[in-house]
Amino acid sequence: MIRNFLGVVTQEGVRSPGPIAIAVRAYAGKLALRSVAITRWIEAHLTHLAVAWVSVMALLSVAKLVKAGRLGATMDWLALAAVPYLAIIIAPLIGFLLARAAFQSIDDAPGVRLALFGRWRSLRLKEAHSHPLYGTTGFLTSLLVGLLFGIVMRTGEFFMIQPALLAHAPAWSHILYLAMATELAMMNFFYMVCFVLALRRVPLFPKMLAYVWILDILAQVAIAGSLSGVGLPVEVAEPLGTLLMANMNTVMVSIFIWMPYLLLSDRVNVTFRQRVSASA
Repeated sequence: MIRNFLGVVTQEGVRSPGPIAIAVRAYAGKLALRSVAITRWIEAHLTHLAVAWVSVMALLSVAKLVKAGRLGATMDWLALAAVPYLAIIIAPLIGFLLARAAFQSIDDAPGVRLALFGRWRSLRLKEAHSHPLYGTTGFLTSLLVGLLFGIVMRTGEFFMIQPALLAHAPAWSHILYLAMATELAMMNFFYMVCFVLALRRVPLFPKMLAYVWILDILAQVAIAGSLSGVGLPVEVAEPLGTLLMANMNTVMVSIFIWMPYLLLSDRVNVTFRQRVSASA
């Protein structure tokens, strides 16, 4: 019975797929078509996504500044407090524009390969481009969406938990606010660069994403170190430590999930390294 569902061998010696194999192939085909549609939708609506980003984040920033004004902040102080919000908003936009302008070519194979696992056969550029696995679809679409979603989620988290900067607040709160805002703007910039590299199929993408993951972890450690000697109250230090550890855990989970895929996936190797499995 199991053989009937998985497939049977015909008289000619060719295995005929069974109902389960046919259903799996049909479902995989639907997922592939859906991933192509999502990637094309993202490419076609980048301007709309940028406008939505700026609009929503600007409204949240204004709400924070209005609240600070009601608590007695002067106009000069509000103008100063608006600078970190502005940096957070424009950082991913600058990352997108710079990456798009700097990485025009998608034809150069990586000079130094760090992905040394597996046995691979190099492809010529034309072979790679015509290969059925070439392109940012399939699971790569999930990674693309995840990069954008991560930027939105981390920024929303900042606006929810980080109070507006007030002139009469303790010095440690100013340091905390600026450290968190700087780290967020920096990581928004670099994750957006990774998004552009993936979308444009630039061979540097897998390496760049690995570097950004390392940078993200180091940034959390740097914030913890910079705030260790500024006299944070216990009721602030403990939640901050929990938040920084949660951020590090999120990065580690991303590495655990995506690093094997970036190293061993046939699609990733065809698209970004111009090589295919030697057994293919």
